[in-house]
Amino acid sequence: MPLPRIISGDRAALAGILLLAAVLRVVAAILLPDQNFFDAVGYRDAARELWATGRLGATYMMPLYPALVGLVGQGLGQLLLDISLSVLTVWLVHTLTVAVFADRLAAQLAALGCAIYPHFVFFSLIGLTETLFIALVVAAMAAWYRGAFTVAAVCAVLSILTRPSLDLLAPLLVLYFALVVHWLPWRTVAMKLIAYVLVYCALMAPWWLHNYRSYGTLVRLNLGSGEVFYLGNNPLNRTGGGLYGIDGDLKPFEMPDRIARDAALWKAGMDYVRENPGRFLEMAVIKFTRLWRPWPHVEQYQSPFYVAASVLSFVPVALLALFYLLRWGWRELARIGPIVLFIGYLTGIHMVTIGSVRYRVPMEPFVMVFAAVAAARLLRSHSALRQLWPIPKA
Repeated sequence: MPLPRIISGDRAALAGILLLAAVLRVVAAILLPDQNFFDAVGYRDAARELWATGRLGATYMMPLYPALVGLVGQGLGQLLLDISLSVLTVWLVHTLTVAVFADRLAAQLAALGCAIYPHFVFFSLIGLTETLFIALVVAAMAAWYRGAFTVAAVCAVLSILTRPSLDLLAPLLVLYFALVVHWLPWRTVAMKLIAYVLVYCALMAPWWLHNYRSYGTLVRLNLGSGEVFYLGNNPLNRTGGGLYGIDGDLKPFEMPDRIARDAALWKAGMDYVRENPGRFLEMAVIKFTRLWRPWPHVEQYQSPFYVAASVLSFVPVALLALFYLLRWGWRELARIGPIVLFIGYLTGIHMVTIGSVRYRVPMEPFVMVFAAVAAARLLRSHSALRQLWPIPKA
Protein backbone atom coordinates (compact mmCIF):
# COMPACT_ATOMS: atom_id res chain seq x y z
CA MET A 1 0.00 0.00 0.00
CA PRO A 2 1.45 3.47 -0.88
CA LEU A 3 2.68 5.49 2.07
CA PRO A 4 0.21 8.38 1.62
CA ARG A 5 -2.65 5.87 1.96
CA ILE A 6 -1.14 4.39 5.11
CA ILE A 7 -0.83 7.83 6.74
CA SER A 8 -4.34 8.92 5.75
CA GLY A 9 -6.22 11.98 6.91
CA ASP A 10 -8.97 10.09 8.67
CA ARG A 11 -10.40 11.05 12.02
CA ALA A 12 -9.10 7.96 13.76
CA ALA A 13 -5.51 8.86 12.90
CA LEU A 14 -6.00 12.43 14.15
CA ALA A 15 -7.62 11.14 17.33
CA GLY A 16 -4.61 8.89 17.90
CA ILE A 17 -2.24 11.82 17.40
CA LEU A 18 -4.19 13.94 19.89
CA LEU A 19 -4.13 11.08 22.40
CA LEU A 20 -0.38 10.74 21.91
CA ALA A 21 0.04 14.48 22.49
CA ALA A 22 -1.93 14.31 25.72
CA VAL A 23 -0.07 11.24 27.02
CA LEU A 24 3.35 12.74 26.29
CA ARG A 25 2.47 15.94 28.13
CA VAL A 26 1.05 14.14 31.15
CA VAL A 27 4.10 11.87 31.38
CA ALA A 28 6.43 14.87 31.01
CA ALA A 29 4.50 16.68 33.76
CA ILE A 30 5.09 13.73 36.08
CA LEU A 31 8.80 13.48 35.26
CA LEU A 32 9.73 17.16 34.94
CA PRO A 33 9.97 19.23 38.12
CA ASP A 34 8.55 22.76 38.36
CA GLN A 35 11.09 25.05 36.67
CA ASN A 36 10.06 28.08 38.79
CA PHE A 37 10.77 30.58 36.04
CA PHE A 38 10.72 34.19 37.22
CA ASP A 39 7.91 35.06 34.81
CA ALA A 40 5.92 31.94 35.74
CA VAL A 41 6.03 32.89 39.41
CA GLY A 42 5.02 36.41 38.39
CA TYR A 43 1.96 35.14 36.53
CA ARG A 44 0.86 33.10 39.53
CA ASP A 45 1.29 36.10 41.82
CA ALA A 46 -0.58 38.28 39.32
CA ALA A 47 -3.44 35.76 39.19
CA ARG A 48 -3.86 35.93 42.96
CA GLU A 49 -3.71 39.72 42.94
CA LEU A 50 -6.13 40.09 40.03
CA TRP A 51 -8.79 37.87 41.56
CA ALA A 52 -8.34 39.32 45.05
CA THR A 53 -8.28 43.03 44.17
CA GLY A 54 -9.44 43.33 40.58
CA ARG A 55 -6.13 44.99 39.71
CA LEU A 56 -3.06 43.74 37.85
CA GLY A 57 -0.04 45.40 39.41
CA ALA A 58 2.63 43.99 37.09
CA THR A 59 3.03 46.66 34.42
CA TYR A 60 4.57 44.32 31.83
CA MET A 61 1.68 41.82 31.74
CA MET A 62 -1.48 41.52 29.73
CA PRO A 63 -4.50 40.23 31.67
CA LEU A 64 -5.86 37.13 29.94
CA TYR A 65 -3.43 34.45 31.15
CA PRO A 66 -3.40 35.60 34.81
CA ALA A 67 -7.21 35.77 34.69
CA LEU A 68 -7.42 32.18 33.40
CA VAL A 69 -4.89 30.95 35.96
CA GLY A 70 -6.91 32.56 38.73
CA LEU A 71 -10.08 30.99 37.35
CA VAL A 72 -8.82 27.40 37.11
CA GLY A 73 -6.48 27.62 40.09
CA GLN A 74 -2.73 27.36 40.37
CA GLY A 75 -0.95 24.05 40.46
CA LEU A 76 -2.97 21.22 38.92
CA GLY A 77 -5.63 23.50 37.43
CA GLN A 78 -3.09 25.66 35.62
CA LEU A 79 -1.17 22.60 34.44
CA LEU A 80 -4.29 20.94 33.02
CA LEU A 81 -5.26 24.19 31.32
CA ASP A 82 -1.90 24.51 29.58
CA ILE A 83 -1.77 20.84 28.59
CA SER A 84 -5.30 21.09 27.16
CA LEU A 85 -4.35 24.21 25.18
CA SER A 86 -1.23 22.48 23.87
CA VAL A 87 -3.23 19.44 22.71
CA LEU A 88 -5.82 21.78 21.19
CA THR A 89 -3.01 23.45 19.24
CA VAL A 90 -2.12 20.09 17.66
CA TRP A 91 -5.68 19.90 16.29
CA LEU A 92 -5.56 23.56 15.22
CA VAL A 93 -2.31 22.98 13.30
CA HIS A 94 -4.01 20.11 11.47
CA THR A 95 -6.95 22.39 10.67
CA LEU A 96 -4.65 25.19 9.51
CA THR A 97 -2.65 22.90 7.22
CA VAL A 98 -5.79 21.61 5.54
CA ALA A 99 -7.12 25.16 5.15
CA VAL A 100 -3.91 26.44 3.54
CA PHE A 101 -2.78 23.47 1.46
CA ALA A 102 -5.80 21.13 1.21
CA ASP A 103 -3.33 18.31 1.95
CA ARG A 104 -4.43 15.82 4.58
CA LEU A 105 -1.16 13.90 4.56
CA ALA A 106 0.71 17.13 5.32
CA ALA A 107 -1.88 17.95 7.99
CA GLN A 108 -1.36 14.58 9.68
CA LEU A 109 2.42 15.03 9.58
CA ALA A 110 2.18 18.58 10.96
CA ALA A 111 -0.11 17.45 13.77
CA LEU A 112 2.16 14.51 14.61
CA GLY A 113 5.19 16.80 14.61
CA CYS A 114 3.49 19.22 17.01
CA ALA A 115 2.33 16.35 19.21
CA ILE A 116 5.89 15.09 19.84
CA TYR A 117 7.87 18.32 19.43
CA PRO A 118 9.92 18.82 22.65
CA HIS A 119 9.50 22.62 22.77
CA PHE A 120 5.71 22.38 22.72
CA VAL A 121 5.71 19.66 25.37
CA PHE A 122 8.09 21.67 27.57
CA PHE A 123 6.22 24.96 27.29
CA SER A 124 2.92 23.29 28.13
CA LEU A 125 4.29 22.52 31.60
CA ILE A 126 6.13 25.63 32.79
CA GLY A 127 3.38 28.19 33.35
CA LEU A 128 4.22 30.84 30.76
CA THR A 129 1.99 32.60 28.20
CA GLU A 130 3.44 30.87 25.14
CA THR A 131 0.98 27.96 25.08
CA LEU A 132 -2.14 30.14 25.26
CA PHE A 133 -0.71 32.66 22.80
CA ILE A 134 0.20 29.96 20.27
CA ALA A 135 -3.26 28.37 20.45
CA LEU A 136 -4.97 31.71 19.84
CA VAL A 137 -2.68 32.78 16.98
CA VAL A 138 -2.97 29.43 15.17
CA ALA A 139 -6.75 29.52 15.68
CA ALA A 140 -6.91 33.05 14.24
CA MET A 141 -4.84 32.06 11.20
CA ALA A 142 -6.95 28.96 10.56
CA ALA A 143 -10.16 30.99 10.83
CA TRP A 144 -8.86 33.69 8.47
CA TYR A 145 -7.88 31.07 5.90
CA ARG A 146 -11.37 29.58 6.15
CA GLY A 147 -12.96 33.01 5.70
CA ALA A 148 -14.33 33.17 9.26
CA PHE A 149 -13.24 36.75 9.85
CA THR A 150 -15.23 37.35 13.04
CA VAL A 151 -13.91 34.21 14.72
CA ALA A 152 -10.40 35.17 13.61
CA ALA A 153 -10.84 38.67 15.03
CA VAL A 154 -11.91 37.31 18.41
CA CYS A 155 -8.93 34.92 18.56
CA ALA A 156 -6.49 37.60 17.40
CA VAL A 157 -7.65 40.14 20.00
CA LEU A 158 -7.58 37.50 22.74
CA SER A 159 -3.98 36.77 21.71
CA ILE A 160 -3.22 40.49 22.15
CA LEU A 161 -4.77 40.31 25.62
CA THR A 162 -2.31 37.48 26.27
CA ARG A 163 0.77 39.06 24.68
CA PRO A 164 0.62 42.31 22.66
CA SER A 165 2.82 41.04 19.82
CA LEU A 166 0.05 40.83 17.20
CA ASP A 167 -1.39 44.29 17.88
CA LEU A 168 0.12 46.14 14.90
CA LEU A 169 0.08 43.19 12.51
CA ALA A 170 -3.51 42.00 12.91
CA PRO A 171 -5.21 44.79 10.87
CA LEU A 172 -2.73 44.20 8.05
CA LEU A 173 -3.54 40.49 8.15
CA VAL A 174 -7.25 41.30 7.86
CA LEU A 175 -6.54 43.33 4.72
CA TYR A 176 -4.22 40.67 3.27
CA PHE A 177 -6.66 37.82 3.80
CA ALA A 178 -9.57 39.83 2.45
CA LEU A 179 -7.78 41.18 -0.62
CA VAL A 180 -5.22 38.54 -1.58
CA VAL A 181 -6.37 35.20 -0.15
CA HIS A 182 -10.15 35.53 -0.56
CA TRP A 183 -10.34 38.17 -3.34
CA LEU A 184 -13.19 40.04 -1.67
CA PRO A 185 -14.60 43.23 -3.19
CA TRP A 186 -13.47 46.52 -1.65
CA ARG A 187 -16.79 47.18 0.08
CA THR A 188 -16.62 43.79 1.79
CA VAL A 189 -12.97 44.37 2.68
CA ALA A 190 -13.92 47.61 4.41
CA MET A 191 -16.67 45.82 6.33
CA LYS A 192 -14.25 43.11 7.47
CA LEU A 193 -11.82 45.74 8.71
CA ILE A 194 -14.56 47.65 10.52
CA ALA A 195 -15.74 44.39 12.11
CA TYR A 196 -12.21 43.73 13.37
CA VAL A 197 -12.02 47.22 14.89
CA LEU A 198 -15.37 46.71 16.63
CA VAL A 199 -14.29 43.33 18.04
CA TYR A 200 -10.97 44.87 19.10
CA CYS A 201 -12.65 47.74 20.96
CA ALA A 202 -15.26 45.49 22.59
CA LEU A 203 -12.76 42.96 23.95
CA MET A 204 -10.10 45.51 24.90
CA ALA A 205 -12.49 47.94 26.63
CA PRO A 206 -12.43 46.24 30.07
CA TRP A 207 -8.63 46.29 30.00
CA TRP A 208 -8.61 49.98 29.01
CA LEU A 209 -10.97 50.72 31.89
CA HIS A 210 -8.68 48.81 34.28
CA ASN A 211 -5.67 50.79 33.09
CA TYR A 212 -7.48 54.12 33.32
CA ARG A 213 -8.39 53.36 36.94
CA SER A 214 -4.81 52.29 37.66
CA TYR A 215 -2.89 55.07 35.91
CA GLY A 216 -5.37 57.89 35.42
CA THR A 217 -4.95 57.82 31.64
CA LEU A 218 -5.56 55.49 28.72
CA VAL A 219 -2.93 52.77 28.35
CA ARG A 220 -3.88 50.74 25.30
CA LEU A 221 -1.65 47.70 25.92
CA ASN A 222 0.71 47.69 28.93
CA LEU A 223 3.71 49.55 30.32
CA GLY A 224 6.31 46.89 29.57
CA SER A 225 7.36 47.91 26.07
CA GLY A 226 9.78 50.61 27.21
CA GLU A 227 11.51 48.19 29.58
CA VAL A 228 11.90 45.52 26.91
CA PHE A 229 13.17 48.02 24.36
CA TYR A 230 15.70 49.51 26.78
CA LEU A 231 16.96 46.12 27.95
CA GLY A 232 17.70 45.26 24.33
CA ASN A 233 19.31 48.62 23.56
CA ASN A 234 21.68 49.85 26.24
CA PRO A 235 25.46 49.87 26.82
CA LEU A 236 25.43 46.76 29.02
CA ASN A 237 23.76 44.45 26.52
CA ARG A 238 26.30 42.20 24.81
CA THR A 239 24.31 38.98 24.41
CA GLY A 240 21.03 40.15 22.87
CA GLY A 241 19.07 38.84 25.86
CA GLY A 242 17.07 40.63 28.50
CA LEU A 243 18.28 39.52 31.93
CA TYR A 244 17.98 42.10 34.68
CA GLY A 245 21.36 43.22 36.01
CA ILE A 246 23.22 41.48 33.16
CA ASP A 247 21.80 42.84 29.93
CA GLY A 248 20.68 46.12 31.46
CA ASP A 249 20.46 48.08 34.72
CA LEU A 250 16.96 49.28 35.56
CA LYS A 251 17.79 50.84 38.94
CA PRO A 252 18.14 54.39 37.51
CA PHE A 253 14.53 54.10 36.35
CA GLU A 254 12.95 53.30 39.70
CA MET A 255 10.16 55.86 40.02
CA PRO A 256 6.60 55.77 41.37
CA ASP A 257 5.02 57.13 38.19
CA ARG A 258 4.79 54.09 35.91
CA ILE A 259 3.81 56.16 32.87
CA ALA A 260 6.85 58.38 33.32
CA ARG A 261 9.06 55.32 33.85
CA ASP A 262 7.93 53.73 30.60
CA ALA A 263 8.52 56.99 28.71
CA ALA A 264 11.99 57.39 30.29
CA LEU A 265 12.96 53.85 29.30
CA TRP A 266 11.81 54.41 25.73
CA LYS A 267 13.77 57.67 25.56
CA ALA A 268 16.95 56.12 26.97
CA GLY A 269 16.73 53.22 24.52
CA MET A 270 16.04 55.49 21.54
CA ASP A 271 18.89 57.81 22.54
CA TYR A 272 21.26 54.84 22.65
CA VAL A 273 20.15 53.68 19.18
CA ARG A 274 20.57 57.17 17.69
CA GLU A 275 24.03 57.55 19.22
CA ASN A 276 25.16 54.01 18.30
CA PRO A 277 23.56 53.04 14.97
CA GLY A 278 26.38 50.66 14.06
CA ARG A 279 26.14 48.87 17.39
CA PHE A 280 22.35 48.68 17.01
CA LEU A 281 22.73 46.86 13.68
CA GLU A 282 25.41 44.58 15.11
CA MET A 283 23.17 43.68 18.04
CA ALA A 284 20.25 43.06 15.66
CA VAL A 285 22.31 40.33 14.00
CA ILE A 286 23.24 38.89 17.41
CA LYS A 287 19.57 38.89 18.45
CA PHE A 288 18.56 37.17 15.21
CA THR A 289 21.19 34.50 15.81
CA ARG A 290 20.08 34.02 19.39
CA LEU A 291 16.41 33.86 18.34
CA TRP A 292 16.97 31.15 15.72
CA ARG A 293 19.83 29.16 17.24
CA PRO A 294 19.01 25.44 17.51
CA TRP A 295 19.50 25.21 21.29
CA PRO A 296 18.69 27.50 24.26
CA HIS A 297 21.06 30.22 25.42
CA VAL A 298 20.16 29.96 29.12
CA GLU A 299 22.92 28.28 31.11
CA GLN A 300 20.65 25.88 33.00
CA TYR A 301 19.59 24.30 29.68
CA GLN A 302 23.09 23.74 28.31
CA SER A 303 23.27 20.12 29.41
CA PRO A 304 23.83 17.51 26.65
CA PHE A 305 20.25 16.27 27.06
CA TYR A 306 18.60 19.64 26.47
CA VAL A 307 20.99 20.59 23.67
CA ALA A 308 20.50 17.26 21.89
CA ALA A 309 16.71 17.37 22.30
CA SER A 310 16.60 20.89 20.86
CA VAL A 311 18.99 20.31 17.98
CA LEU A 312 17.63 16.93 16.91
CA SER A 313 14.05 18.20 16.89
CA PHE A 314 14.43 21.76 15.57
CA VAL A 315 17.11 21.39 12.89
CA PRO A 316 15.32 18.76 10.72
CA VAL A 317 12.07 20.74 10.93
CA ALA A 318 13.82 24.01 10.05
CA LEU A 319 15.66 22.43 7.12
CA LEU A 320 12.50 20.87 5.72
CA ALA A 321 10.66 24.20 6.09
CA LEU A 322 13.49 26.00 4.31
CA PHE A 323 13.42 23.36 1.55
CA TYR A 324 9.69 23.95 1.11
CA LEU A 325 10.20 27.73 0.81
CA LEU A 326 13.00 27.37 -1.73
CA ARG A 327 11.39 24.58 -3.75
CA TRP A 328 7.70 25.55 -3.71
CA GLY A 329 7.06 28.46 -1.37
CA TRP A 330 8.02 31.25 -3.75
CA ARG A 331 5.41 29.97 -6.19
CA GLU A 332 2.76 29.88 -3.47
CA LEU A 333 3.77 33.13 -1.80
CA ALA A 334 0.39 34.82 -2.23
CA ARG A 335 -1.26 31.96 -0.35
CA ILE A 336 1.31 31.57 2.42
CA GLY A 337 2.00 35.29 2.66
CA PRO A 338 0.21 35.78 6.02
CA ILE A 339 2.34 33.07 7.64
CA VAL A 340 5.56 34.42 6.15
CA LEU A 341 4.55 37.92 7.24
CA PHE A 342 3.88 36.73 10.79
CA ILE A 343 7.25 34.98 11.04
CA GLY A 344 9.10 37.96 9.57
CA TYR A 345 7.22 40.41 11.77
CA LEU A 346 7.96 38.59 15.03
CA THR A 347 11.57 38.06 13.99
CA GLY A 348 11.93 41.78 13.29
CA ILE A 349 10.42 42.74 16.65
CA HIS A 350 12.91 40.59 18.50
CA MET A 351 15.84 41.81 16.43
CA VAL A 352 14.96 45.29 17.70
CA THR A 353 14.18 44.30 21.30
CA ILE A 354 15.30 40.98 22.84
CA GLY A 355 16.23 37.69 21.20
CA SER A 356 15.54 34.32 22.81
CA VAL A 357 14.53 30.81 21.76
CA ARG A 358 11.46 31.35 23.94
CA TYR A 359 10.26 34.11 21.62
CA ARG A 360 10.71 31.87 18.58
CA VAL A 361 8.34 29.21 19.91
CA PRO A 362 5.14 30.96 18.70
CA MET A 363 6.55 30.82 15.15
CA GLU A 364 7.40 27.12 15.30
CA PRO A 365 3.90 25.72 14.60
CA PHE A 366 4.04 27.52 11.24
CA VAL A 367 7.57 26.29 10.58
CA MET A 368 6.23 22.81 11.35
CA VAL A 369 3.45 23.26 8.77
CA PHE A 370 5.95 24.18 6.05
CA ALA A 371 8.15 21.24 7.02
CA ALA A 372 5.19 18.85 6.92
CA VAL A 373 4.16 20.05 3.46
CA ALA A 374 7.69 19.46 2.19
CA ALA A 375 7.77 16.00 3.76
CA ALA A 376 4.38 15.08 2.27
CA ARG A 377 5.37 16.19 -1.21
CA LEU A 378 8.69 14.37 -1.02
CA LEU A 379 6.97 11.20 0.14
CA ARG A 380 4.62 11.41 -2.84
CA SER A 381 7.43 11.92 -5.32
CA HIS A 382 10.08 9.23 -5.56
CA SER A 383 12.01 11.29 -8.05
CA ALA A 384 12.14 14.26 -5.68
CA LEU A 385 13.09 11.99 -2.80
CA ARG A 386 15.93 10.45 -4.80
CA GLN A 387 17.45 13.91 -5.29
CA LEU A 388 17.99 14.12 -1.53
CA TRP A 389 18.67 10.48 -0.72
CA PRO A 390 19.26 7.90 -3.48
CA ILE A 391 17.06 4.88 -2.93
CA PRO A 392 18.57 1.56 -4.01
CA LYS A 393 16.54 -0.58 -6.35
CA ALA A 394 14.89 -3.66 -4.91
